[in-house]
Amino acid sequence: MIEINLLPQEMRKKEPRFKSIEFGEIDFKSLPLKNIAIVAVTGLIGLHLLLFAGGTYSKSKAAALSKNYDSISAQNKEALNLKEQVDLIHRKVSAIDELMVKRFGWAKKLNDLSDSVTPGIWISSLEYDEKSGERTIQLAQKPGNGKDKAPTPKKSVEKTIIKYLIISGYASSMGEQGTALIGKFIQSLKDNPGFYTDFYDIELASIRAEKIKDQEVMSFKLTCLFKGGGAGDGL
Repeated sequence: MIEINLLPQEMRKKEPRFKSIEFGEIDFKSLPLKNIAIVAVTGLIGLHLLLFAGGTYSKSKAAALSKNYDSISAQNKEALNLKEQVDLIHRKVSAIDELMVKRFGWAKKLNDLSDSVTPGIWISSLEYDEKSGERTIQLAQKPGNGKDKAPTPKKSVEKTIIKYLIISGYASSMGEQGTALIGKFIQSLKDNPGFYTDFYDIELASIRAEKIKDQEVMSFKLTCLFKGGGAGDGL
């Protein structure tokens, strides 16, 4: 049956481009399927090789970065160790310098002590000692309602470390004469500013009669209290 479409060209219904093509009319045998398959397989192999190469490069790059990081980390640890050693050396040098300063201070102190020794006295030993103690501090209290009243002093007790220089020695005479020699020696120490300037007070801690090679003497022990409780204060 023949169909005739009398509608104008612009009003006619457009048919799909491939409607007129029927699959039964396609000759698949004539298509180059082998070539298409080869191209597809080659493309897949190429893509696989490209991905493999990219992964290998990424792994190599990651390994190199990891190696560099480990190297930098090791160098950083070595630098920290060197810094700790340098700091330790600096602390030791500072401690040695401080000891040297105190050593020369003590050398002068011992020289002043030697200059203060009076006739009839000789020193047998020097010791440093310290103990826990308490000291009383005077605190000013605010006056009350009366404006003319003087502030009432208020005492405060705090714990501290009391530090002493202990001088042991002998006086060549007995009795009152020996005691007088020891008293004169204490006064000589107090009158020597080079020695006494770092001490708060010098006291007679003990005294007793002894014999040394059949000679009667008076042994004594003096305690010199450091100012501020510190053995190195001012030295």
